[in-house]
Amino acid sequence: MRIEFDGEAVPDYGARSRLDGRVVAVVGAGRGIGRQTCHALTQAGARVACIDLDIRFAQKVADEIGGQAFCADVRQESAVAGVFEEVDARFGRLDGAVDIVGASDGRPLLEFDADFVARTFELNLFQAIHVTRVAAGRMAKAGGGSIVLIGSSAGFASLPNQIAYGSAKAALHHFVGGAASELGHLGIRVNAIAPGYVRTERMIERFAAEQWREVERNTPLQRAGTTSDIAGLALFLLQDLSSYVTGQVLLADGGMLNPPRVMAASSERQIAGAGHNP
Repeated sequence: MRIEFDGEAVPDYGARSRLDGRVVAVVGAGRGIGRQTCHALTQAGARVACIDLDIRFAQKVADEIGGQAFCADVRQESAVAGVFEEVDARFGRLDGAVDIVGASDGRPLLEFDADFVARTFELNLFQAIHVTRVAAGRMAKAGGGSIVLIGSSAGFASLPNQIAYGSAKAALHHFVGGAASELGHLGIRVNAIAPGYVRTERMIERFAAEQWREVERNTPLQRAGTTSDIAGLALFLLQDLSSYVTGQVLLADGGMLNPPRVMAASSERQIAGAGHNP
């Protein structure tokens, strides 16, 4: 019997991990996940536009990586258009965007008011829509690209006092699938990362030591996430190694929400008491 061997060409997988010559904008670049993402992209060869609400933070990170600093309040659609026009003017193209912006303000349903709901959705959903729309328009001119948004495990599971935040992130997860479907023919991929409990600066300030111990006890990997964990996934979703991945929300929670594992209600309340804010 004749044996047919696999004759398919083998690509250079190392080259597929490189981003040499590509321009990537990181929104919310000034600290935490954003800062780590800027470093990860630079190490892979990308030229990075560091965008932050506070130009001092953006400049600090830009100085660390040899990037360019930009200031914008991306909650305003006009500001998003303006800052991406600046990026285009300085770099001449846009190949990728990572949007780290988002935060939660834990509040029970009966204490909601219109301003609170508006702020929560503005910061966690609407600004991401602005960034995606504007960045996609720029990327289409360059022949395509990749957009990475930050969702949350709160968009998958109901957490105490996180109805508004979780609803905004769940809507963001849905948006990712729709945007990917609409933009795929332009060569633009759209994905999201949904972190669980990550040791960001803000979360470290909010959580007591016992809450972190509860996170560790209820996570199969027995640890909380780090900002570099999430930055590494953002890097992957920008690389050609993920070139056939779009419309996905990658849950990065150390296995906490893996079925059939379910946190005891008391543990869930204790962990979430300070608010969920990756």
